[in-house]
Amino acid sequence: MAHSKDFDLALQTKWFTREPPAFPVPSMKALGPCVSTYNWFWEQDFADTTKTLICAVRWTDTKAVTKVRVTWKRSDPLGTVSAQQKHFPAPAPLSKEDLDVAHKLFGANIATWSESTIGTTVGDGECWTLIQRALIDLAETYRQHGKEPPLISQGRSHGYPILTLTVPSVGSNSGLLQLADVRRGDILELKSAHFHIITEQAPKKVPGQWGKWQKGAGEKNIGLSHHTAVVVGVEGDLVKVVEQNGCVSGGVGVEKYDLEQMIRGQVEVFRVVGEGWAGALTADWDGDE
Repeated sequence: MAHSKDFDLALQTKWFTREPPAFPVPSMKALGPCVSTYNWFWEQDFADTTKTLICAVRWTDTKAVTKVRVTWKRSDPLGTVSAQQKHFPAPAPLSKEDLDVAHKLFGANIATWSESTIGTTVGDGECWTLIQRALIDLAETYRQHGKEPPLISQGRSHGYPILTLTVPSVGSNSGLLQLADVRRGDILELKSAHFHIITEQAPKKVPGQWGKWQKGAGEKNIGLSHHTAVVVGVEGDLVKVVEQNGCVSGGVGVEKYDLEQMIRGQVEVFRVVGEGWAGALTADWDGDE
């Protein structure tokens, strides 16, 4: 649902006069992670200049949107400022059929695009940039062919959430990937994740015992504070991904993560969906219902 009342815009701080404006304001940030955009325009007469700022904010968990229009005169911002707000509800939940259609439209193309970058560095080499570039490039291609483009990532949210898991949790994590129907082309987001992995090694001789061998074993720990990757395969509880700045520092490579080896942290998986589900975030005012 939309926000039930207007936010405290803290206009007395004159945040709207800064370039760029200090938006979203604290009362909006308090609701959780969000993304925003803005647009300026002004009118000048003989006496003064009237400035107008339009800002839009979207909360990444619900996709609800609030827009703000602030108008003031350059000669006296605090004495002339006025503001309006519009609130738009979160988009409707998607059905399994909707998610199936979205996967058919975008899943294979996202996975293939990501695989084509293995061994390279995309943009600034950060993990999130790989997904951002994939969606932006594909969106442009879809538009050129007159088709609905994919929804671009909203912060750390990459479409419609199909799986959220916090570890440690009650019971086993086994089978959750299948239960959530995680597929090739979905987006994996890890937060404060720690994997404890037991690895097999070549057998070693037992010291002092002729002809005796023992099975080798080792372990490694993988810690990821924030990490984003593209799912390219699911094998039981193991998810195969194409990632950047993970297994290959600053570059794109392939890795596998086993949920049964995760000992703490959070896993989210998103299904990339069409832009029409949540709409593009734009800083306009006229025409909004």
